[in-house]
Amino acid sequence: MRFQHLCGRFTLRTSAAAAALIILSAVYLYAQMYRTSSSPHVVAPAVYPMYDTLLAFGDSITQFGSNPRINGFVGELASYYSRRMDVLNRGISGYNTRQALAVVDQVFPKTVLPRKHITSKILEPLGRWPHRDDTFPGTAKGPRLCLIFFGANDASLPFARQHIPLDEFSDNLRQMVTSLHDPSSVYYSPDTHILLITPPPVGDRMWEKDCKKHKIRVDRKNAVTKTYADAVKMVAKESGLPYVDLWTAIEFMVHNNRTDSAPTSSSTQDNEYKTADSKETAKSNGTATDSPEDGYKEYLSDGLHLNAKGNKLLFYLIVGKIRSNWPYLNP
Repeated sequence: MRFQHLCGRFTLRTSAAAAALIILSAVYLYAQMYRTSSSPHVVAPAVYPMYDTLLAFGDSITQFGSNPRINGFVGELASYYSRRMDVLNRGISGYNTRQALAVVDQVFPKTVLPRKHITSKILEPLGRWPHRDDTFPGTAKGPRLCLIFFGANDASLPFARQHIPLDEFSDNLRQMVTSLHDPSSVYYSPDTHILLITPPPVGDRMWEKDCKKHKIRVDRKNAVTKTYADAVKMVAKESGLPYVDLWTAIEFMVHNNRTDSAPTSSSTQDNEYKTADSKETAKSNGTATDSPEDGYKEYLSDGLHLNAKGNKLLFYLIVGKIRSNWPYLNP
């Protein structure tokens, strides 16, 4: 009986030791996972070894930028960077900056796994197909260059559902920049260069005709869009980032009767654009067209979106900024 009693005690102790060992192993593994995922300064290894990426994040103007029928600027960049960078189009038609921030988690690659990812990795399949909308599942290297191109929808008049107040618009842009450049962000990518792009001008007469055609209220004005373009430039200057002033570029072309879509290198500099606010001034030089609508038709398809010449102009402006700010990114 004593022998059986001793064997029983030995078995219990062995089982307890095995259970304790299993628990300690689980704690150790969890600690290793947590240490990698929770520290904002530890960048997890990329799941996908690949080319550097150029990520274009914007609204419908960006989404349509892959359309070859209108020389889409994103498609032009993809051709320009063939075998040098993978160009990703993350333009979402109809989106303003508030909606864009809501899907940043599905657009910007995660360089660090957040703490919640450890459990959600198990539970996520129960809610939806895992990573269905993500740019990359797991972690990946941040984009080498990110174009942020919003404002055309935010600048809608206050009664429109897409309208975003000017102050909020500026804050939303700052949050996008911070998402990539803040060490505490799960998207932190210090090697990512950011280029902000202002919305293009609105061809008021063209847009009014398009709205009447679709029997909707006129919800955009060029004068209002200019204030949002100015906000983009202000955020860029505050953040020490370069920007493409597309609003001023098209205004300069329209009011100076320029129809060439590839400006000279000197004209791509923002301080050398001359915005012709006065039609009379342009007329005195003999350069203005009789109808501003005709001028905007050179670059806009409906008074809001870019046509082939507008896309070509934007492509040249982007390439010019890349060459002047990051020549090592020029293929």
